[in-house]
Amino acid sequence: MATAGPSGASSSAVPLAPASPPALSPEALPGAADAGPTFLGLSLSSNPYFSAGFGLMLFGSALAVGRRGASSVAGLAQRRLLVSLEIASKDRAHPWLLAWLGAQAQAQASNPALRKEGLRALAGLSGEQEAMVQPTRIWSHELAVETSFKPKSEQAAQGGDQRGEARFSLVPGPGTHWFRYKGNWMRLQRERNAKVVDLTTGAPWETITLTTLRSSRALFPQLLSEARALAERSVEGKTVIYTAWGAEWRPFGKPRRARDVQSVVLKEGVGERIEQDVRAFKARGDWYRQRGIPYRRGYLLHGAPGSGKSSFITALAGALDQGICLLNLSERGLTDSKLTHLLAHLPDSSLLLLEDIDAAFHGRSAPASEDGFVPGVTFSGLLNALDGVASAESRVVFMTTNHVERLDPALIRPGRVDLALELGDADGHQVRELLRRFYGPQQASRDASRVEEKAPIEHSHALSDAELSRLGDQLATAVEQETARRRTLLGLDASGRPPLAALGARTNAHPPAAQGGVSMAELQGLFIRFPEAPEEAIRVFKEESEIAREQAAAMMAAQRAEQGQAGQ
Repeated sequence: MATAGPSGASSSAVPLAPASPPALSPEALPGAADAGPTFLGLSLSSNPYFSAGFGLMLFGSALAVGRRGASSVAGLAQRRLLVSLEIASKDRAHPWLLAWLGAQAQAQASNPALRKEGLRALAGLSGEQEAMVQPTRIWSHELAVETSFKPKSEQAAQGGDQRGEARFSLVPGPGTHWFRYKGNWMRLQRERNAKVVDLTTGAPWETITLTTLRSSRALFPQLLSEARALAERSVEGKTVIYTAWGAEWRPFGKPRRARDVQSVVLKEGVGERIEQDVRAFKARGDWYRQRGIPYRRGYLLHGAPGSGKSSFITALAGALDQGICLLNLSERGLTDSKLTHLLAHLPDSSLLLLEDIDAAFHGRSAPASEDGFVPGVTFSGLLNALDGVASAESRVVFMTTNHVERLDPALIRPGRVDLALELGDADGHQVRELLRRFYGPQQASRDASRVEEKAPIEHSHALSDAELSRLGDQLATAVEQETARRRTLLGLDASGRPPLAALGARTNAHPPAAQGGVSMAELQGLFIRFPEAPEEAIRVFKEESEIAREQAAAMMAAQRAEQGQAGQ
C-alpha cells in the first residue's frame, strides 16, 4: 500500500538485506594471542631423550664431516709430501733389506750406543763398504726371532760336549717400524698376506713398504745400495749355491767357505789351464761383442768317479768369486720353456753346473723313472737352451759325466762344449802333490797356529823335503801297482780303457774315460784317517792292496774251478 511522504509524493517500499559480519583475522579471534605450541611440539620439547639424541646426531654429523675433511686433507698432504716404496718378497732387494734390518737389530742389541765398531764387528766391514753402512737405531714393537747355532770349539768337543750354542736374534717382524736414516725419518711396514703363498716355498707373500718425505726420496736408492753392500760383504770369500725353484733361482742353504783351488789336485797343468781359460773369457766380453760372437763358454769335465770333477768346479767358483747354479734336468715340473728361462736369468756372477749329464738322456730321449715319470725336458730343448736362438749370453756352463762315450755328439760339439778335459785316476804327480799338501811344511805351519789357539791333543810337525820326496815315491809306486792290478782284473788295458775290439764301431769323438785305478778321493780318505802319520797311511794302503790282491786271486781260482767242473 502506497503512503504519502511529507512532500506528498508517494514511493514503494523495498525490503533491506541483513548486513554480513566483518572478516576476522586469527589475531582477532578470542584467545588467539594466548594459544601455545601444539601437543606434538610440547611432547618433543619436553622429552629429554629426544633433545639429547638430536644433539648427538648433530655432533656426530659434524664429527663425520670433520673426519672426512681431515682424512681428505691428510690424504692430500700424504700424496703431496710423502713418497712410498714397495718391495715385494720376489724382488732381489727384499732379502738384502731383511739382512740389513737383522744386522742393525743385532748391532743395536750388542751395542746400544750404536757405535760404528759394533756394526763393523758384526758384519766384518772394512774400507769403502764400512763407510757406506750407517748404524741406524730402529724403533720396533713387533719383533721376530732368528735362531742360529754356533758349533762348539774343538776343545769342548773333545770333552764330550757336542751340542752347539744357540743364538737368538730379535729382528723387526711384521708390523710398523720407525728409524732415522741419514737424519731423515722413515717408516717401514712389513706385511704378510696369509691368503697368498709362494707356491715354490710355501712361505706367505710378504711386502716391505718404506715411506719418507718426498724431498728425501733420493735416500731409497742409497738405502738399497747399502743393504746390497752389506749382503754382499756377508758372503765375501764364500760360495753361494743356487737351485731352481720353479722358474727362478734361489740360494740353497747358507753360503759355504770358499775352497782353495790348489786343494783339488788334478793332473799336472789341467787345473791351471781351466782357470786361465775362464778368466780370459770373463775379461774378453767386448772382444766377443765386437766380432758378433755369442758370449758364452762351455766346459766338459769327464772321468772316473772320485777324480775331482765337482770338487774342482766348486773350488774354481770360489777362486773366481762366483756362485754355482745347480740344475737337475730330471726335476719334476721342469720343461723346455722353464729351462730356457732359467738359463736366460742366471744370477749375477755365477757358473751353471749340469752334473752327470749322461744320466739325463739315453741317446736323445729322457729315461723314465721307476714310477713311470718322464722328465719334461727334451734333448732338443736342452740343445736350444745351450746354443739356440733364445739362449742367453754372458754365461759359463760346466757339464760333468762319468761316461763321455754315452753323450750325443750334438751335445758336445764346439760351440756347446768349447773345452773338454779328462780328470782320470791318480797318477804319480797327483799322489806326490796330495801327500805334500797334507803333510808338507805349509800345512804343518797352519796346524801349529791352530795348536797354539785351541791346544788340541796332537801336535803337527813338518816333514823335510827329502822325507816328503821319499814317502811320495813310495806311495806313487804302490798306487801305480795297485792301479795296474785292478785294471788287469777288469779286463782293461794299461790306460784303463777297454781293448779296441770291445769298443766296436763308435761315432763319438771321445773315447771312454780311463777307469779302474786308484782315485784321488780314495787317497784323500786315506790321509784323513791318518792326519799325523804319513808312514802309517802308506803301510795301511799297501796292506789293504795286498789283501785285495789275495781275495781277487782266490775268487779267480774259484771261478776256474767251477768252470772245470762244468766242463766235466
